[in-house]
Amino acid sequence: MTDLSNIVWDLTEIGIKLTAEKDVDSLLQLILNECMNITTSDAGSLYIKEVVDDVPSIRFTYTENRSKVFPFSSFVMPINTKSIAGAAAYHGKTYNFKSMDETQDKIGITHNKSFDESYGYNTVNMLVIPMKNYDNEVIGVLQLINKKRAPEIILGQPEDIPNHIVPYTDDEARIVESLAAQAAILIERGLLFQSIEDMIKSFTETLVTALDSRDPITAGHSKRVADYGIALAEDASKSKIGKYRDIELTADEYKELYYAGLLHDVGKIGVREFVLMKENKLLDSEMEAIEYKLKWMHELLSMRKELKEATSKEVDLADKLLDYWDFIKALNQKGFLPDEDKLILDVIAECSVVNDDGIEIPLLTPHEYESLSIKRGTLTDEERKMIQSHALFSFNILSQVNWTPELSRIPLYAASHHEKLNGKGYPKGLLGTDMPLQSRVLAIADIFDALTAKDRPYKPAIPVPKTLAILQEEAEKGHLDDELVQIFIEEKTYERVMNKVEDKEEDQ
Repeated sequence: MTDLSNIVWDLTEIGIKLTAEKDVDSLLQLILNECMNITTSDAGSLYIKEVVDDVPSIRFTYTENRSKVFPFSSFVMPINTKSIAGAAAYHGKTYNFKSMDETQDKIGITHNKSFDESYGYNTVNMLVIPMKNYDNEVIGVLQLINKKRAPEIILGQPEDIPNHIVPYTDDEARIVESLAAQAAILIERGLLFQSIEDMIKSFTETLVTALDSRDPITAGHSKRVADYGIALAEDASKSKIGKYRDIELTADEYKELYYAGLLHDVGKIGVREFVLMKENKLLDSEMEAIEYKLKWMHELLSMRKELKEATSKEVDLADKLLDYWDFIKALNQKGFLPDEDKLILDVIAECSVVNDDGIEIPLLTPHEYESLSIKRGTLTDEERKMIQSHALFSFNILSQVNWTPELSRIPLYAASHHEKLNGKGYPKGLLGTDMPLQSRVLAIADIFDALTAKDRPYKPAIPVPKTLAILQEEAEKGHLDDELVQIFIEEKTYERVMNKVEDKEEDQ
């Protein structure tokens, strides 16, 4: 018989363990294990109440057997008197079956032996306890099976099992009822905590999706950066050599990293939309203005030419204007400005026409010339500064959120994805010593996704091998963490995320 004084002594320690655990899955496992320990049970199961299609039900959530290995498969059954666990939940009553033959008299059903027969087991007795919250509502059912004479006994052949089994006592039932009641309250707390976390996660992901809609060019980028960041941090923690061999992030730290990845571009909400969505060097309205000016100039010079009032320079310009327009249209959509095109653009920029009022009208304004002269990409220096300001905006916005302590570093991680180890990044010019692992990871993730993205109209997707070479070059320049870049490449971290994205696209 179990020593009750030892059980009571253990309850304080068990209570402390249960109270400290916030993760629901870990809590369920802990509850079942501790109840099995104090009753020397060989097996046990936990059912948690849920509503399925408006029907109150219990889900087979967790099970353990210390003598046999059984396949686990979760299932749901309605709360009624057609099953042992269902009857305990339905009546809110504890059942101490000293023999499974008692089920017929106590709850009106015969114990189903098919499971035992399939796996070579023998359920001799069972303690079934409804788990009730503060309001005396059943939120789950705890089943303890086969109380052994000693905890170290391993039950073997089914026919020998009864020789090692003793009944559960009424005192044990009352003690486990008390522990189950405490556990029920903690499970509700854990489920509430989990529901809040799920709400925060879904809200954050929905917010990011909404922000992506402002900039459809980069839709999905934030989620992919978060996924690349998590994958790289996981691979870094598995490293057996180098400076990250002893690094192991906690579950909260991974959560913090994930949210920082999702929210790293939230500051783009403060950037003017025309800059975010700028696909070409000049906006459509600006190109329309140039086209209108070119047509006006062509008509004016053609008329002067017919009237023989045009100078030789004006005649020459009239003959070239349409070709210049074709050149400007092509150049506007180029993501790179070759040197020979720059020479032609300089010639065009020198062209002008004097109108009938004697005012000289240049073919290109200084802004138009500056925009068409962009060497790479589509942004002028001023527009690039506007884009870069999003990192500081991200920090300022996220710093206003009342984060819990375990998520308090999200603003720092999110805002530093454009920082460089040599201090030449932005927005704060942090040095590597000021950049934690999470910031370094997101910097790599952001560059990799930006280069390989297939949805950027202003540039083609760069192949993965070339992108990896660029990451190595950036590491050699002191911009990125060279060890993390090598882990990213050697462990093929990127493949896991890219494969997941491709699988998701195929399913849609």
